[in-house]
Amino acid sequence: MLKILHAIISNKYQIGEPLLKHRNFLLAVLILSGMIVFGLALQGCQIEDGAPAFDDNLNWLTVIETPPTIFETNFDQIQDQTEREPTAQEFDQDDQSFWPSFPPPAIQPATPIPPPLERLEIDDHILVWVLLGTDTEPPFSGKTQAIHLVFINPRFSKASLISIPGDLYVYIPGFTMQRLSTAYAIGGIETLRTTLAYNFGVLPSRFVLAHPGDFQWLVDDINGIEVTVFQPIPHACGGIPAGVIPMDGTLALCYASYRDGMDEISRMQRQQQLLQLIFHNLTHNGNLAKLPTLFASYQGWIKTDFSLPELMGFIPLALRLADPDRIGYFLIGWDQISLWEVPGYSQAMVFLPDQEAIKYVLETALSTILIPSPLTNQFQTLEAQLIAAQQATAISFQQSTPIPPDAPTPSEPLELTPPWETPGVSATPTTLGYP
Repeated sequence: MLKILHAIISNKYQIGEPLLKHRNFLLAVLILSGMIVFGLALQGCQIEDGAPAFDDNLNWLTVIETPPTIFETNFDQIQDQTEREPTAQEFDQDDQSFWPSFPPPAIQPATPIPPPLERLEIDDHILVWVLLGTDTEPPFSGKTQAIHLVFINPRFSKASLISIPGDLYVYIPGFTMQRLSTAYAIGGIETLRTTLAYNFGVLPSRFVLAHPGDFQWLVDDINGIEVTVFQPIPHACGGIPAGVIPMDGTLALCYASYRDGMDEISRMQRQQQLLQLIFHNLTHNGNLAKLPTLFASYQGWIKTDFSLPELMGFIPLALRLADPDRIGYFLIGWDQISLWEVPGYSQAMVFLPDQEAIKYVLETALSTILIPSPLTNQFQTLEAQLIAAQQATAISFQQSTPIPPDAPTPSEPLELTPPWETPGVSATPTTLGYP
């Protein structure tokens, strides 16, 4: 497998000019696909305990009376001064014992601030990442309406993804009670990390943030997808009936973005469904061999603290997680939240979290990746497809593209260190995990 990665990296330097930049979202999905944080190769859309599967019954919501005022801020046009990669001084990714302090509020909160959720007990070898999707193009931050926590166990090649509603009303340390979706716009990735630590007992060590608008390019690049629509959408997106629907990029983007009132849960379920289909396409037929080219093409648009060598090193894990039933999907859903109608002229709605119910979902998501299970023969098939794709790509580049003077040659091998052998990465290879 390391020879495959070496060859793929080498081909990257023979491409010359990068591909036309489709910008942020494509790279975001590819990064997450390469690292398999979504585990989108499962058969069908698997929703674990903690949320109903594709159920739009809004009668489960509980309306709760709350104090008469709420602090509301317009974050749609905040200048994007926070979108930068954090430095080592800001956050030490290798320090598993680090836990942030929680400053008092700077603004009087509309509701009493709840106590911080107890820190979740996570073994050192478990990776914790967060995927973010903002609703505004740069140079503005906007709100992060897509928030997904990811737990990964490299030893057993298993992962869990937990989708969190952006309208969850939480304490943002040092600021006030506010929607979770505003934390990044207020103080960047460090504020978001601290907010997640306070309200979920989890401190992600890595992040990926994407802007909207380019998801449709990705779907078009893979020649569209066929989506099984469980609940029709008659009054948006040109009308989408139930059934198996071919979707191009424009229709898929509308399907993933549409929200009926406060039904954020159904939207998150549709997003998980689409990501599974896209990931299945990217992990099959050797498509991960294109990762270096795409990274070079879209670098600078996506916000992340991952490097290309790290992503390449995660390809073996990606192929294993593409094996059926390696990844569980969870939601902070109707059983973990209550709907709050804000009094006053705005009539805004937010979700109030049930801390104990949320803690149970997180603990369940974590426990599922601690149970080993054997791989099927699909991994060998995907590995063979990747080898064939790499070999075909290498031949194509040699025939059509001149090699720049500074490209690696056989006498100058490019060494690739897998992330589990890189200092500071705690994952340990086993026979059930990495090769």
